[in-house]
Amino acid sequence: MHFDELPEFSRDVKVLLKKHKTLNDDLIVLKQVLEVFPNERPPFSYRINNLALKSNVIKVKKIACKSLK
Repeated sequence: MHFDELPEFSRDVKVLLKKHKTLNDDLIVLKQVLEVFPNERPPFSYRINNLALKSNVIKVKKIACKSLK
């Protein structure tokens, strides 16, 4: 499975890493889960249709971050 990130996403992650230290680890776990279960799971993720692509596009809206406590 191949994961693409938009340049805007990469910039946003860089900024968010200052506040959420485990974000990179959470994104790695998210990718691992999507490799095993590549389907959408409302209300946390949705399949984006009508893009004229042969591949599936899943938009993830919420991920659980690990607690720093």
